[in-house]
Amino acid sequence: MPNNSSNSPSWTAERQNRSADDMRLLILLSHERNSRILAEKLTPYYDICTENSALTSGEFDLCIVDSNTLRRFRSELEAHTRAEEPVFLPYLLVVNRDVDQVDTAALELVDEVISMPIVLEELAPRLKSLLRTRHLTWEMSERDQVEEMAATISHDLRNPLNVARGNLELGRETNEDEFFETTADALDRMSTLIDDLLSFAKQEYATPDFAPVSIADIATRSWDLLETGDATFHLELDDDTVIVADPSRLQELFSNLFRNACEHNDGQLTVTVGPLSDGFFVADDGAGIPVADRVSVFETGYSTNTDGTGFGLPIVKRICDAHSWTVSVSDSTTGGAQFDITGVQFIDGVSASPGGE
Repeated sequence: MPNNSSNSPSWTAERQNRSADDMRLLILLSHERNSRILAEKLTPYYDICTENSALTSGEFDLCIVDSNTLRRFRSELEAHTRAEEPVFLPYLLVVNRDVDQVDTAALELVDEVISMPIVLEELAPRLKSLLRTRHLTWEMSERDQVEEMAATISHDLRNPLNVARGNLELGRETNEDEFFETTADALDRMSTLIDDLLSFAKQEYATPDFAPVSIADIATRSWDLLETGDATFHLELDDDTVIVADPSRLQELFSNLFRNACEHNDGQLTVTVGPLSDGFFVADDGAGIPVADRVSVFETGYSTNTDGTGFGLPIVKRICDAHSWTVSVSDSTTGGAQFDITGVQFIDGVSASPGGE
């Protein structure tokens, strides 16, 4: 599924098991009476929402608007359309032909137009058609992701498996320790890859457990739990810097960014965690990431390190998506790589949760 979707993981997981006739409709009509009447007509058939707050959560499968609400919420609706791609998110425009002058720009966003007064017998088949299309594109998107995951598993697991088998056989024949050590290394790589695959899948469907957490505490704990060799950790955050996050996922985000920095740089390395106006950054003073590779680093299976699994940064992306954060990569002030996580909600004067232990 698209890693930049605005849907929450719980809603996404729930949607997979629902039919095209069992979806959530968001009704945004400027006239309260019209909205109420239409909601009453459709409630026996669909999960109906009439609250503007659904635009923030993105928890809807089809949106019914009129000209006024389309103009009012156009930017939000366009943002949801982009976030859902390649899954189809339909909009149906209700017009009063005696009053409304529907411009071309409005028609570019909507997928169906229906006139007032609304006749349920006319509306029902249109809704079913739009929702079936949405459901079909969702299934196709899921199938593509499953095939991509299967191909990655097949390719990335087969190589260390063959290495383990070959060296195990040589070890048995020669009784040389180096062959058994190589076998052990291959098995360790397989174990790491499996752990990353499971973590990557978990980020899509597990429901985040949000709480006030200290970035400094979580980042320090994440660093202490990793084998970082000669690398040095530098913290530029105050202990009382508290944000809203899932503690365990935030720790996993830091762990993957720290591991990525250490795996892609040799020798002395300093990894820094510091503040941004609307988030925080993780930077290093290593070799950096070429501009041409910065779009690809968040794709599954992509890695410039032969020992990498290619899932660390996609996991980071999914964790950010689950929090409605944005992650981007650029040059650090020391010439290395810097990952900026923005859109973070800070909390002043609130004690951090002890979560993430």
